[in-house]
Amino acid sequence: MSATTVSRVSDATPEGNATFNHRISGADGLRALAALWVVMSHVYQRLTIANLPDWLLDFKLVMMKGSFGVSIFFVLSGMLLSFPFWNAYLAGKPMPRLGHYARRRFARIAPGFYASLAVSFAVGLYLVPDTPYAIWRLISGFTFTSGLSWITLFPVEVNGPLWSIGFEVVSYVLMPLAMLGMFLLGRRKGWRGKRIGIGYWVLMLGVVIAVNQWLVTNLTTPDEYKGWDKGNIGGAAVWWPDYNPVALFAHFLIGIMVAAVIVMWRRRFGMLRTWWWDVVALAGLAGAFWLVWVNREPPEPDHTTNVQGQPYLWPWFAVLIGVALIGLAHSTFLHRVVDNRFARYTAMVSFGIYIWHYLILHLVSFLTDGQFVYGGILNPVKHAWLTVAVLLMSYAVASASWYLVEKPILRSRWATKPAKPRR
Repeated sequence: MSATTVSRVSDATPEGNATFNHRISGADGLRALAALWVVMSHVYQRLTIANLPDWLLDFKLVMMKGSFGVSIFFVLSGMLLSFPFWNAYLAGKPMPRLGHYARRRFARIAPGFYASLAVSFAVGLYLVPDTPYAIWRLISGFTFTSGLSWITLFPVEVNGPLWSIGFEVVSYVLMPLAMLGMFLLGRRKGWRGKRIGIGYWVLMLGVVIAVNQWLVTNLTTPDEYKGWDKGNIGGAAVWWPDYNPVALFAHFLIGIMVAAVIVMWRRRFGMLRTWWWDVVALAGLAGAFWLVWVNREPPEPDHTTNVQGQPYLWPWFAVLIGVALIGLAHSTFLHRVVDNRFARYTAMVSFGIYIWHYLILHLVSFLTDGQFVYGGILNPVKHAWLTVAVLLMSYAVASASWYLVEKPILRSRWATKPAKPRR
């Protein structure tokens, strides 16, 4: 999944709301957690599960659930990107301009993603020259349509995490289209507007669940294509259709509901912070950890027993992350701990960490003569040093990606061109 948003949502703010505080406390900390957890999941796949002491085995199992970070990313994106839409709707203002929104989204994700996709494709041609459907998958990646088929779900063979980018772009499209329906119902201030808005998105949740049920019922893949031993296409056949863009939009939608709660609170109480929001945030974080802990086995996350086969224990995990975000947004103390300086920097370069770290794992495997593969490291101490090396290289490459590729385009005149005010 992708770390593609920032904790300030002024990129898409509606006109006339410059004085409204758009920073969401706690978002940077959770984004940093999600990015590092995803990296650690792939790193700890490479440590053998045999003969580990109990404490290290439990730690490995929790780290290998790092794919849950994708759910965190989707909840965060849904919250941050829908925030200005909720703010405009509940203020009785026009809907933010979709052209401006689309331009900012493209400027944020396309430069870094395209660079990683191109490098990954070239590396893939060298490491796996007989990759099936390589060109077709590459095209689907560049057009952000890879999530529409299990054959193209992984746009390149050697950088698996790129699968989630296309899924998130679908959510970027679905959210404003659904918001358009809410605005067409009429903008109403006060309690009536809140009831209509919340009711509308509860209905949207029902629609998403219904559509996803149709997909998981009717788009199953033939058994003969399934199996991670057959490469990423075989793995995609295992995931599909439980992993589909509509299913991941359900996680995104939880974030949309979180944004509604935060905007409603701020419109009534401003930036008031109270200690009991700290309690709410702590309860959400503790609940999410407990959920991961009790489901730490099997080592690889098992989505088949979840609601609709949804990945990442939806809706329970996503809802608990949403509760934590609501609490952190107006906590008095905990948001300062979560949004520490290291977390803020990690959040800034998190997209780069996400899209480049898997290529670095291939590099480390090459440098260790092929030992750094799934279950290939027997010595925990050696694994710890290799983990440090992967993290340092990931931060270095991600920082270069941010300062040399992502930031210049995001701050360019084209990307920062303000939206024309509506009359």
